[in-house]
Amino acid sequence: MNNKITNRENGSDGTPSRDLCTWYRISSVMKDQKSKKWVRISFHPSSDTTLLQHFQKKRKTIQQPTSADHQKISSKQNGKEGDSSESTPESVLQYERQMRKLRAADRASKTDVNARDHLHTVYFDDHIVVTNKPSGILCVPGVNKNKSLLDLVFDKYGSGANDEDEKSTPSATSFPRDSMIVHRLDMDTSGIVMFARTRTAMSALHKLFRERTGTKKVYEALLVGWLDIDPWIESIDENDGQGVGMKEGEETEEDQKPPKSVLSNVGILGGGEIHLPLQRDHRHPPFMRVSTPESEAEARRAVEDLNHAGYKKLIAKKPKASTTQFRIISHEQWFGHPVTRVELIPITGRTHQLRAHCAAMGHPILGDPAYGFLHIP
Repeated sequence: MNNKITNRENGSDGTPSRDLCTWYRISSVMKDQKSKKWVRISFHPSSDTTLLQHFQKKRKTIQQPTSADHQKISSKQNGKEGDSSESTPESVLQYERQMRKLRAADRASKTDVNARDHLHTVYFDDHIVVTNKPSGILCVPGVNKNKSLLDLVFDKYGSGANDEDEKSTPSATSFPRDSMIVHRLDMDTSGIVMFARTRTAMSALHKLFRERTGTKKVYEALLVGWLDIDPWIESIDENDGQGVGMKEGEETEEDQKPPKSVLSNVGILGGGEIHLPLQRDHRHPPFMRVSTPESEAEARRAVEDLNHAGYKKLIAKKPKASTTQFRIISHEQWFGHPVTRVELIPITGRTHQLRAHCAAMGHPILGDPAYGFLHIP
């Protein structure tokens, strides 16, 4: 996938076939594409797993495979029909391999997290602390309780503080460390992070972030390659203004314009909205992936295998609708290679949402080791 999003041929009934590749639909609600370039990237409704769930609920419950069934499947896979020896499914082996890698990587972390190098306070008062988090440290402790930004903030501004001037209120001296968390950033992401110092502040900030009122998250990133939406807009024009892959007379998804505040900030290079559902990647936990009907079915089969292998608490989590708005700021060069500077606004707050959505467009975030490239060859 280069600068164009790949489409599949439609079947005789107008619905997308499933034998070529993932099929995205590009649409626009803007009447004047040339003055305000704004596109919407989504799945055709027949491929949107968040919509398919509505129909899946109506299906009859499928009986879980028994131990004998698993033995039969395993025997067939090994070409030994009738052999009762049981082998571990590949999905279970893959899961366990990935978990071992993650535990080893976590143990190998040698970052010396300290206040001098990593605690950059932008503002604090009796109620909140605002910090500028550097890249390379955790916002909160990981599975192995590695030291994090939260620990540094708590030691200086919470009940662990030695300086009485910074423990300026009685409530700050008794407020639990974990309750200070309001939101977080990925380890490799730098930016502003807020912490609460009182229960009242924590409740108020949680409400603001949850309801997305009074707060706005804006990220700036470099994407691999030059992101150009003009070919997508031309594809829309060639379809008489309809979205690519849309039936004649079908309304654009949700049939709504983006907010005026967003459009007023769109430059000549344009922008758009990525509306692709995300789910946990069962092949590479704990990472995420764009959910398709095929990946959803495969994930459910993998969970069944894991349940049978003893991981009883694992369940197949449903895909979640996920939306990211983007604005192209500039096309640049990074050590002689093309990159695109973009502004990203998460409308929903899924794990690794921005990274997964950018990769889905074919332009992963530069340096992303999970969804993109460590370097450009």
